[in-house]
Amino acid sequence: MQLDQTANGKIVSVKPNDEFDLSLPETRTAGYRWSLKSNPEACKLLEETTEPNAKPGGEGRHHWRFRAAVLGECEIELHYARPWENASEPAKTFRMRVQIQP
Repeated sequence: MQLDQTANGKIVSVKPNDEFDLSLPETRTAGYRWSLKSNPEACKLLEETTEPNAKPGGEGRHHWRFRAAVLGECEIELHYARPWENASEPAKTFRMRVQIQP
């Protein structure tokens, strides 16, 4: 399952051991990066990669691959900010709830 920024604030249902990908745009050349603020055990992070910007100032992509490890529910939360700025006030926040059901 491929997910993007349209999943923000949504509830997604998956089955145990299903893998799902989340991809969000980011402007690394301006210093902005997504960081995972929750690492729920029910949704195991398998891989995290980035694609560079196609041109200076352009958007690249940040990708995460998760596996639904156990039955239940988890919340994935990411913050979009510059690391040197106040982390308590990110420029954007992404939250998604994942229900893991048979």
